[in-house]
Amino acid sequence: MVSQEALKLHEILRNAPKALDMDLPHQRAAGEHMEDMTSEPEGVTFEEAYSVDGLWATPKNWDGQSAIMYLYGGGYVISSPHSQRKFAGHLASASGARALVPRYSLAPERPFPSAVEDAAADYRWLLKEGHRPERVVIAGASSAGGLTVATMLKLREDGQPLPAGGVPISPWADLACTGETLETNATADLTATKAGLQRMAGQYLHGADPRTPLASPLYADLSGLPPLLIVVGGDEALLDDSVRLARSAGMAGVDVTLYIGGSMQHVFPIYCGVMPEADAAVMMIAEWIRLRTS
Repeated sequence: MVSQEALKLHEILRNAPKALDMDLPHQRAAGEHMEDMTSEPEGVTFEEAYSVDGLWATPKNWDGQSAIMYLYGGGYVISSPHSQRKFAGHLASASGARALVPRYSLAPERPFPSAVEDAAADYRWLLKEGHRPERVVIAGASSAGGLTVATMLKLREDGQPLPAGGVPISPWADLACTGETLETNATADLTATKAGLQRMAGQYLHGADPRTPLASPLYADLSGLPPLLIVVGGDEALLDDSVRLARSAGMAGVDVTLYIGGSMQHVFPIYCGVMPEADAAVMMIAEWIRLRTS
């Protein structure tokens, strides 16, 4: 049963303007407030990571070795490291891993494949800083959930050591926008719309084929990737992207776990401290990270 706190949050989302349907300047302004309702993580120190124009979130219980590279979502066109620092901090605190939130290029100023190239370079920088790949997990939400998988594909393509795992949260993995739930969950999803996604896909792709694997990992050969934990809300328009991505990964021999939060909205885990479902999801993700990086 959905908690009362979740029902209250859903009512707020239902009555709020949908950022995906705004023009780009207003989208970007709204994106900086994505975590306004998220609670402040406790016991976490934030500091600048100047080399990647991002930030570190270091928990008091950091084991000194485990790391998360957290990629922020925003349809490849909005958001910044500081706009999604709280969720990175919650993941860091719950898992005992230090989290790096690097900045990557946004479209339309720098379209595909800039974001993938930047994220792969940020991962390589993390390894140069002394972090071992077997103690690193890449995670990301929404568009950055797709970017999480695309980054690992890029690393595999370049012959680079892969991380211990990947955590795509509500991943946008199909920029061709062919998922059935874009239609069937259109009224249930309170934040995303097919039209808004298609517009951002056009801005990011800049004429590239939307089925290009590094843009839409749903169309990629996923064999050889590390374990994946895919987390998604049951009421999402992008639910189908997660289900199909999990199926594709499993058929390619990847160890994949798919968690669907019943009646939950897009990137519901970010609402830490607002509803128990988000807090439980963070703990589940953190335990999965600990198991793979310890």
